[in-house]
Amino acid sequence: MEDVKLNKLKTLVVAIASAFFVFGGMAVFSQSAHADTPRYDMIDVSNHNGAMSADEFRFMRDNYGVKAVTTKISEGTTFSDWTAAGNIKAAIDAGIYVNGYHFLSSTTIDGAIVEADYAVQQARADGLPVGAVLAVDVENSYQMNMGRAMQPVVQAFINEVQRAGGYRSTTYTMGSHLEVSVDGDPSWIASYPYTPTSEQSWYSTEHAWQWTSKATFASSLGVFDVSQLYDDFFTAGQDASNNVTPPAENNNQTDTVQLDGVYVVDSWKTYGSGWYARNNDISIPVADYNNDIPVQSVTLTDRYGNALGNQVAQGNNGIMEYFTLNDNYKVLSRVGNAIQIEMNGESVWLKMAYTK
Repeated sequence: MEDVKLNKLKTLVVAIASAFFVFGGMAVFSQSAHADTPRYDMIDVSNHNGAMSADEFRFMRDNYGVKAVTTKISEGTTFSDWTAAGNIKAAIDAGIYVNGYHFLSSTTIDGAIVEADYAVQQARADGLPVGAVLAVDVENSYQMNMGRAMQPVVQAFINEVQRAGGYRSTTYTMGSHLEVSVDGDPSWIASYPYTPTSEQSWYSTEHAWQWTSKATFASSLGVFDVSQLYDDFFTAGQDASNNVTPPAENNNQTDTVQLDGVYVVDSWKTYGSGWYARNNDISIPVADYNNDIPVQSVTLTDRYGNALGNQVAQGNNGIMEYFTLNDNYKVLSRVGNAIQIEMNGESVWLKMAYTK
């Protein structure tokens, strides 16, 4: 949900075409947990983290000071996250306050209301308690390009989840696009320092600052989004100020996979200053930023897999482009038929069937 620490010397130069979407803040630095970091007050999870257990949440609570969990509930008007109900129950069983979020697709007030009603319906079915937070996730490029014009849309969603479901709400978005959140309403902001430290209190006038998407926990596979809280909005009055020093992490993972196919660039994506390739075949539906491949990992080829002499992408201009992925990639987690691997220091989720 989130600047890239390069692990290759090769950089693919991208020709910026008019069809490219430029929006802020989703590329990530590789970050490992250490004692001198911002607080681990809240984690957010989705199907990309797999089904979480109460024991995992208890470990995070007792060893890292996690006080709240925010789980993805829904997206648009047709997608409901299959892990939500189990994550909500597990968090409650672990004694951690639980919230939800909805990934907004709409750019109109009417559309936002329809999505809010759908989110409320799914949240109720998943067992999200009345009075919990049901945040609205605004990070599509076309929404960010609207700037302040998105505020009435966001407000409509917030108002409707309160009216229809009794849920509190706020905006999750990037630090580079604060203008999409409602003026005067504290929000939940994602912005990742290259080196996070305990002295940093970015966006301290907001409800929460998501400071990494690369946190690891000894109890769980993969990487997690972590936020520092500045008030009790996400904890329903529980104190969010007490910190627990995270234990040292064991990074001795040796499980690796390869991807030996030739893939079509179905679209290019940009997050902040980072460029990413998306292939719909190997992505996990509904494809989003979690499936996008850092450009530093991509080798442009012809349709037969022969590397092109000119590694300059054409952009989203209708020209068919192909690429290969030529490294051994560290496995972060395996969940069902999905696999989470590390590419260029970032987490990428793909279909396991395409790896070997």
